[in-house]
Amino acid sequence: VGLIHNSPPLSYRGYTLFSTNGGDHATLVDMEGQICHRWRSDEGIGYAQLLPNGHLLFRSNPPTEEESGRGLGGASAALIELDWDGNKVWEYRDPWIHHDYHRQLNGNTIMLIWEDLSTEVSDTVHGGIVDEEEPEVMLGDKIREIDSDGNTLNEWSLWKNLDVEVDVICPLHDRREWTHTNSLNLTIDDNFLVSSRTTNTVSIVSRETGEYIWKWGPGEVWHQHNPTQLDNGNILMFDNGS
Repeated sequence: VGLIHNSPPLSYRGYTLFSTNGGDHATLVDMEGQICHRWRSDEGIGYAQLLPNGHLLFRSNPPTEEESGRGLGGASAALIELDWDGNKVWEYRDPWIHHDYHRQLNGNTIMLIWEDLSTEVSDTVHGGIVDEEEPEVMLGDKIREIDSDGNTLNEWSLWKNLDVEVDVICPLHDRREWTHTNSLNLTIDDNFLVSSRTTNTVSIVSRETGEYIWKWGPGEVWHQHNPTQLDNGNILMFDNGS
C-alpha cells in the first residue's frame, strides 16, 4: 500500500528487503517506500538475504517429493543465488533443506537440514500430540556447512545432544519433528545460535563440539523466531506468544 508514515529521527536509515512466503519475488524499498529493485524466480523466493556484493540469496519453494519435508512449514528444495540482474549464479539442492541458512564471510554456507531419527530415538521423545497416522519416525535437525562448490565440509546433528527429559515437545505441536528449528545465526564467538520452535528453546551450540553451551526459553517464550546476538552479548528474538 506504499509508505503510510515516516519519522526519520526515529528510523534506522537504509533500505528494506522483503519477500513473501510462497511468493515469486523479493523487493528492495527505500525510506520513502519507493521500489528500488525487484528480483523474481519461477522457483519461488523465500527468506531472501541481500549479500554484500549485491546478490540475492534465498530459499526456493518446497520440493515436489512427497516424503521430503512431509508438508511441514519452512521446507525448500534449494538455496539459490541471483546476481543484481536476476541471473542465477549459484545453487545448492537438497529436498531436506528447511527454514534458515547463513552465508559466512569465507564464502561457505551453513543451513538447516532435516534427517530421519530412528524408531528407538523417536519413541523416547516426550510431549506433543500423538497421531496414529503420522510416520513412525520423527525428524531431527542438523546443521550442514558447504563450500562454494557444494561440497559438504561438516555436519552437526543437533538432536544427538538433546535431553529427552528437558527438551520436551510443546503440547500444541504434533510429533512429526522433535525441535522444528526455525532459525540459524552465528554468535559473536562464531558458534551457532538456534531457535527450536517445538520445545520453546533458544540455544547456543558449540561449532567445535556440537554440544549445547547455553539454553533458555521453556516457560518464558513460546514458539519464538529469529534470535540474534547483539554487540553487548544480549540476545534479541521475536516471541510469537502461546
